Amino acid sequence: MFVPPIVLLALGLTFISQPGAFAPQHELVIQAIDERKAADKPAATLALASYHQTRLATEQGGSDFVVVNKQRPLKPIDYQPVNLREIKSSKSLDNSRGLQLSNQAATALEELAEDMKAAGAGKLFVNSAFRSFDYQQELFKSKTRQYGVAGALVRSAKAGHSEHQTGLAVDVSVPEQGCAIMQCFGDTTGGKWLAQNSWKHGFIIRYEKDTTSTTGYTYEPWHLRYVGVQLATLYSKTGMKTLEDFWGFSAAEFYLEETASSTSN
Repeated sequence: MFVPPIVLLALGLTFISQPGAFAPQHELVIQAIDERKAADKPAATLALASYHQTRLATEQGGSDFVVVNKQRPLKPIDYQPVNLREIKSSKSLDNSRGLQLSNQAATALEELAEDMKAAGAGKLFVNSAFRSFDYQQELFKSKTRQYGVAGALVRSAKAGHSEHQTGLAVDVSVPEQGCAIMQCFGDTTGGKWLAQNSWKHGFIIRYEKDTTSTTGYTYEPWHLRYVGVQLATLYSKTGMKTLEDFWGFSAAEFYLEETASSTSN
């Protein structure tokens, strides 16, 4: 959903603010919940004005503002964007895998790659983009086999809870700089450039350092999330680190069924 700048100015608004079977790590979940309660630190949110239409957009899969996490599944759970298209390869961007994003995110990524290349920060490679419900379901199973349930839960989303299913998230790398889909990517020239400049094209680094207790995922400097230039600009300028804090939503470190199971045992 697009919110015209003139509307925001006129209203004087400021943005802010499968199920699956697995054995919950009861002790770890309980410990984390207790530690959060003991800390008793309110989230650093921005005040949300009463612009309900904007906030409602965070519930809609077809909106650039949608917030999906372990406690906010897509609706419907098997949602798929209607405006997917293949990202165009160029001298500045390698999409040899033929991956797709929603049209607006694909266009923004293509333009971002041009600026990145021109700045001498490297040629962008698209590692992963849109993933369907079924694909994400199989991916989570694979991560579980590889890392165990606890490891999979901080590395991959369950189907219906993944940003990749929105068509607005993309995983990127700069092959010649190494550290592809690794945390050290954040220390490369390309990773640093993206952290400092991706907002200019409507992207944010969705999973930043030391935000696992809020987002539920470990640091992923390669994971870009398209939210639109207006929101990304405000997000960057106000120093926000998570969409949960930006909108004033609850932390989503655990799936609801994990929390319920842990607190009842």
